[in-house]
Amino acid sequence: MKNSKGKLAQNAAIYSFFTLLQRGLGFFLLPVYTTVLATSELGIISTATAIISFMVILFGLSFKGATTFYYYEYKDNQKEYLKKILGTSVSTILLFTFFGIGVLLLTKAWILDWLFENIDFYPYVILSLISIFLQPIYFFYQSLLKAKQEAKKASFLDFGYFGIMVGLTLIFILGFGFKAEGALLANAIASLWTFVVSIIGLRRDISICLVPSILKKLMNYSLPLMPHNLSGWAMNMVDRIMLNVMDSLSIVALFDVGSQIGKLINIVSLGVNSAFAPWFFDQIKNDPNSHKNIAQVTNKIVLLYVCLAVGVSWLAPELLSIISSPEYYSSWRVVPLIAMAFVINGFYFSFSSIFFLEKTKYLPILTILGAVVNIILNFFLIKSYGFMGAAYASILTKIFFTIITYIVSQKLYPIPYETNKIGFVIILGGVFCFIPYFLQEQIESYNMGLVILIKCLFLATFGGYIAYKNVNSLRILLKKKNG
Repeated sequence: MKNSKGKLAQNAAIYSFFTLLQRGLGFFLLPVYTTVLATSELGIISTATAIISFMVILFGLSFKGATTFYYYEYKDNQKEYLKKILGTSVSTILLFTFFGIGVLLLTKAWILDWLFENIDFYPYVILSLISIFLQPIYFFYQSLLKAKQEAKKASFLDFGYFGIMVGLTLIFILGFGFKAEGALLANAIASLWTFVVSIIGLRRDISICLVPSILKKLMNYSLPLMPHNLSGWAMNMVDRIMLNVMDSLSIVALFDVGSQIGKLINIVSLGVNSAFAPWFFDQIKNDPNSHKNIAQVTNKIVLLYVCLAVGVSWLAPELLSIISSPEYYSSWRVVPLIAMAFVINGFYFSFSSIFFLEKTKYLPILTILGAVVNIILNFFLIKSYGFMGAAYASILTKIFFTIITYIVSQKLYPIPYETNKIGFVIILGGVFCFIPYFLQEQIESYNMGLVILIKCLFLATFGGYIAYKNVNSLRILLKKKNG
């Protein structure tokens, strides 16, 4: 048991480190995109990336979830049968992806031309289809490595993909003068590398076959997960496609740049959640004061996210002035809304573990409901407010989804969260985050260096006080063991 806990902690640390590193690499590309590429070019990249991620989920058939389940069921006593399960999974994914892309090409005028609105078929759609074909196997192999608890291999595979993609993107755009096609070509090559590595890695774990009875078994397990997985994508990525279809590629770019900066909160929350989730389960199992401890830690975590959101929101205008061309400057208006959206999402992370504890069927239903709300809000708000409408839709969806998920989670496993205090902190944080909307135009005439200095001094004072009051108590709480 002790070794198991140590392995869990080690794997959580590895995944957290590489997740943060990968997100950092992605953010590193932002100044290149915003200084070299026109908004329409970046709009192509953003839209294509959203479509690729959707198709990879669709063609992956949610088999990666089944991989973990059946691996633990058969790894000890039926290894040959497990090889057939994995082999059938790989064969089905490859065949389904191949025929799926064929259908897309045959129905180009109805599906591809609509999804890739304003985007030329050659080279952009072709390069996207290559990535779509190659990536499902990569994600399947990744899930197998995680099921085998080979965290280092899984993380290095991910980092290899991101490293190759970022490196080649820089070479193609800065070295060869490519535009959007450079980024999509880099993604296709990185996808090819992971595909080859995945096939080589899988060769010892699979028996190449396609067994109908096993396929039926896989489908029965995986297909019910598809709506949940696609809905998760819809809550976070559908706005790019809708902005392109309803407005323009340039508007997609403005929204995406602002979102990338606002999502810095999400980078931190993903790392925090990797450490919080195992601690959460340990508390539930071993500490009689777990309910109180979880509630108190959640207060501190939400406060951390709020402080980060305020900092990101205040400095976003100056940051964009430094790292981007003038045509991207208006993106800063998206940042406070997206930052606060991910503050709310960070609160969701703190109690969503309950659903996995209870193995409830409610979470997929809630995710689907959240996706529907997001699509409806985007449809109406984009019409009226353009890219700001997508930002409004994002924060409203996060509020709605978090509230309904919280209500259900409390019925399953009540924890005395101080919702009044958390709500007050979030609202107060929102007020501070939105101050740039009222003051930024007035201070733009002043020296930018002076403005940055004043903002940083205020934020450092504010953040230092918060840290002084809360960090030590959070450290003590997280160290508590068995009461």
